[in-house]
Amino acid sequence: MESLQAAIEFVGGPGTLWVLAGVYFGSVILERLWAIRGNPEYDNADALCSIGLNLISSVLNLVIAILVPLALYVLVFDNLRLVGDLSLWLAIPLAFIIHELAYYWDHRLGHRVGLLWAFHAIHHSSNEFNHSTAARGFFLDGQLKGLFALPAAFIGVDPVVFIAVSVLTNSYGIWNHASYVPRLGWVDRTLMTPKMHKVHHANQPQYIDRNYSQVTLIFDRLFGSIAHIEEEPDPGLVKRVYDNNPFTAQFAGLKQLKDRMDTAGDWRDKLAYLWRPPEWSHDGICRSDCAKYGNVSPA
Repeated sequence: MESLQAAIEFVGGPGTLWVLAGVYFGSVILERLWAIRGNPEYDNADALCSIGLNLISSVLNLVIAILVPLALYVLVFDNLRLVGDLSLWLAIPLAFIIHELAYYWDHRLGHRVGLLWAFHAIHHSSNEFNHSTAARGFFLDGQLKGLFALPAAFIGVDPVVFIAVSVLTNSYGIWNHASYVPRLGWVDRTLMTPKMHKVHHANQPQYIDRNYSQVTLIFDRLFGSIAHIEEEPDPGLVKRVYDNNPFTAQFAGLKQLKDRMDTAGDWRDKLAYLWRPPEWSHDGICRSDCAKYGNVSPA
């Protein structure tokens, strides 16, 4: 018990960034070495762009996605928690379940709300699927997770425990972008394995807006968003992005949103693009995710 407590305190404390950085960059390097023989078509430019996007968003996220949510979590935990001294053996599974649920709904809203999709689309903008894409993102993406995690603080899950669980699940989230892991049979029907997550990154109609969870498939099954592998998933946006400059590629989602908004003349229609799902349009012409509905984008 003492060793578990010490591990939790390290991972949820001084080791947080070291663990995540070590898992991410270690995975990217090992996968690149494997690719020398196992995947000679590995796209170096795309991988470097993903790493650049990760570094940019990580720096900008320091306050928005780390310090502010943590301060809010601690505020609720210190002043409103229901249980004063929650057992570690109960706190860990509660933290996992709440984190998984928070991740699911933040992720699902990121696909179904126009402005949030403009932020999240960067994660899907790579036409490759490997460890480098795992942390490819825009700094405003995923900001609702902090709010959705507050029930854990309200119940009484210590901030250090919740952070430690988050670090471990996020580390798993890096692994499930592996390009070298094959189908895993029954495991693919239980966990968000790399092949199951590749489904989420695919642009085929049957795969769009599916498999939102990070570690398990529980909430995808519960909320009807699961998709199993049929044809091999083809990663990338429906409207593909071929920009490997991280300083410009990070705005690809916002640019596509602006392009859709510019088609509307009425300001109310323009604003509707911010909260309507990305396939919506004011005139019935699909301009995003059209493959999901069997439509063809206008030239």
